[in-house]
Amino acid sequence: SGEADAAPAPAARPEPARPAEPGTGGDRIAIVGMACRLPGAQDLAAFRRLLEEGRTAVTDGRRDPADWNGVTGDPAAGDAYRHGGFVEGIDRFDARFFGIRPIEARTMDPRQRLLLETTWQALEDAGIDPGTLRGGRAGVYAGLGGSEYRDVIALGGEEVGYLGNAGSVAVGRVAFALGLSGPATALDMTCASSLAALHQAIVGLERGEVDVALGGGVHAVLSPGVTKFMAELGLLSASGRCRPFDADADGFVRGEGCGMVVLKRLADAQGDGDRIRAVIRGSAVNQSGASAGLTVPNGPAQERVIEEALFRAGIAPSEVDYLEAHGTGSAMGDPIEVHAATKVYGRGRAPERPLLIGSFKPNIGHPESAAGVAGLIKVVLAMQQRLIPPQPDFRNPSPLIEWDELPARVTSQPTQWPLVPDRPPRAGISAFGISGANAHVVVEGYGGFDGSGVPAAGPIAPAGAARPAAVAVPAPARESVEDPVPDEALAARPARLLPLSCKSDEALRELAARYVTWLDERVTAHSAQGGDIAPALSDMAWTAGVGRSHFAHRAAIVFRDAQSLREGLSALREADDVPAAEAPARIAFAFADDLGRWAGMGETLHRSEPVARAVLERCEAAFREFEGASLLEAMFGRAGSGAVLHDPAWTQPAIYALECALVALWSSVGVRPGVVFGQGSGEIAAAQAAGMIGLEDGLRLAAARGQLLEALSQVGAQPGARVGLQETLAGVEISPAAATFVSGTTGRTSRPGDALESDYWQGQAVEPFNLGVAVAAVAELEVDAVVEIGPEAALGPAIRDAWPRAAGRGAPAAVSSLHRPHAEVGEVAVGDVGFAAAAAQAFEAGIRLRFEGLFAGEARRRVSLPGYPFQRRRFWIDAVPR
Repeated sequence: SGEADAAPAPAARPEPARPAEPGTGGDRIAIVGMACRLPGAQDLAAFRRLLEEGRTAVTDGRRDPADWNGVTGDPAAGDAYRHGGFVEGIDRFDARFFGIRPIEARTMDPRQRLLLETTWQALEDAGIDPGTLRGGRAGVYAGLGGSEYRDVIALGGEEVGYLGNAGSVAVGRVAFALGLSGPATALDMTCASSLAALHQAIVGLERGEVDVALGGGVHAVLSPGVTKFMAELGLLSASGRCRPFDADADGFVRGEGCGMVVLKRLADAQGDGDRIRAVIRGSAVNQSGASAGLTVPNGPAQERVIEEALFRAGIAPSEVDYLEAHGTGSAMGDPIEVHAATKVYGRGRAPERPLLIGSFKPNIGHPESAAGVAGLIKVVLAMQQRLIPPQPDFRNPSPLIEWDELPARVTSQPTQWPLVPDRPPRAGISAFGISGANAHVVVEGYGGFDGSGVPAAGPIAPAGAARPAAVAVPAPARESVEDPVPDEALAARPARLLPLSCKSDEALRELAARYVTWLDERVTAHSAQGGDIAPALSDMAWTAGVGRSHFAHRAAIVFRDAQSLREGLSALREADDVPAAEAPARIAFAFADDLGRWAGMGETLHRSEPVARAVLERCEAAFREFEGASLLEAMFGRAGSGAVLHDPAWTQPAIYALECALVALWSSVGVRPGVVFGQGSGEIAAAQAAGMIGLEDGLRLAAARGQLLEALSQVGAQPGARVGLQETLAGVEISPAAATFVSGTTGRTSRPGDALESDYWQGQAVEPFNLGVAVAAVAELEVDAVVEIGPEAALGPAIRDAWPRAAGRGAPAAVSSLHRPHAEVGEVAVGDVGFAAAAAQAFEAGIRLRFEGLFAGEARRRVSLPGYPFQRRRFWIDAVPR
């Protein structure tokens, strides 16, 4: 990171070691997620703005209102080296989110807190639900040095706890919080730590040790003693500014922060439909070996590490456009670095395309063990924006660097990335440690879209390169759904569901506010470009569903367009209270008879839901076979169908087919019943859901039941009216139940493995539904959520009214599967929104959903969305109590 003022001794240059084979692309590593918390930048967007505007976050002491007595950066201290790049709120942490007790959080090194929160944010940026990594092949690799918080604790007169301050425990705590089973590796290689940790993460992926790797670093500037030592060693700037490559360079300013990236093998990321921010082509780590002094940089060793990374990348040095240099503002170290870099990267380089060089150290100071990953994040952001940020305070080029002779130029002004038509943009990132460690990474751009998910103005990938492929969402396999429906047969879904959740209602309201900002930015961008925002909103709903963990405080916003989405978000932002939803332990499906039937019921599902469509088409084919007529024409109320939906001969099979389609649809989103019960023909659908009757057999039984009811309703009905039902039952195979089945007429319970005799169905056809008996039996089974299966929300309210209030148990959560168009749900007119409103009710009731099912038959992409709004509060030990 720096060096004492001594002249470098000449060193013999051995031949660089070579890997067995250079990189061929098959083992390239994709960056699918990033997050950072740095001085003046609480997130990626703020860091990008800080860099592009050429601002500096280096301050004369900390700006937080907290008491910093005895801590580096205390503005009240007379310390000459109190300048630094300080992270705002480094003393604050959302301990509740991670389940950490306040007394433990107080003694935790702030670096552990930063790692926990930033890692979570990086996974959110990747569109990966952290819960899906639990127990899987994922590892965490982080660079971090010695704990300076130990000195703060010791000065405060309190006992230093090992678990709160050990580097190995910092990464171990991340693995513990996320349930990761891969390596949890902490590296202390001083200022090369985070880039070396990324190298280890890359190696873990290439060797197949992990499938997902979290790599980065963290640093906190807290100990006045450490700062004093660095000043005495001649590393720190007396002027309080970091000026890399400048004649006035006099050292660096200490900085702090955290950066994490999420890595996958490129082929895996492409197959998973990940949003790929950039691709790492090669990396290398080495040691300076013998030189003029332990802290003195070794130019030949730096050359070798760059050559090694390029060899692994399999690309020529002249194909790299930009170097994010270590550049700490050292009067001696910067010239050594520039000469070493240009000796390698200058080979074969055309004079009109010099190597562009920059360093972020003037912006935020030198975050030491987090420096390398911060440089990588800067480069990726610059590639995505196609703009290299200006380096502040570069006014007088160092006279120790032969600028006129070297093929290099410092980007002192905002610079458009020098695009080449036949390849993506490429950059190198360097990090060198005071211990002699050297690390280098070669990265290239990917795709033609920027980090926001908004189309970029032009390609940054090779000519003809396509946007990263979206993940195709197949319909879930299910016994009653055999044949996939061609995509061209499906219409767009009429509405989407945005699921939002947090661990407190305060956080949920803040999250809603962040989404309003996100939405307004997208609307503005799409309006300027004249594009359709609907695909972006669908990708948003996809990412929020499958790429987030879902907590107890929940809100589900059903929307058709940007305006309805904004209205829903604004209402949530202003909500008084959003109580926590307790996940139901047991769910019952209640199947209605012909309550609330209406012409057109199920038509939206048939048009837009491949799972429901497959079931309805199977029922249509079977009904045509044994009745010679179209069931769907009758259901949808189409002209010329010759059917009347109030005729039991049509209503009974229509209701049955619709309810079986709804069961399949609920199954596709991961909701399956533990208990089923029903009314009339709904009881036949309940039996089908319980695995007691096949789909077509149940349809024939429902049709025969309808014909019987029609015959019995006629004056002078003949005793032989039951014959058709009996003949149908003779050909129906009745299997043991796979779920608990409760009789709607007697309340009798059939447990899994039990079977109902055919005589039951003969009597069921004419016996009345006994709501009180059925509900009492279901309540005894400790059901705490009821999903109504039917064309309207008609049975659910009656169930809640009939629910016994014994033993202090309240009525269960009730969810309706469908609503008549323009019906009212609470205070919201839902219109014809298909299945989205039902899924929204289930989500808010605490029911776990498989959100992929809401996108079956589509191809969706992960996009950047607002991150979790941590509710931080101060956990700190005062170094010197006042």
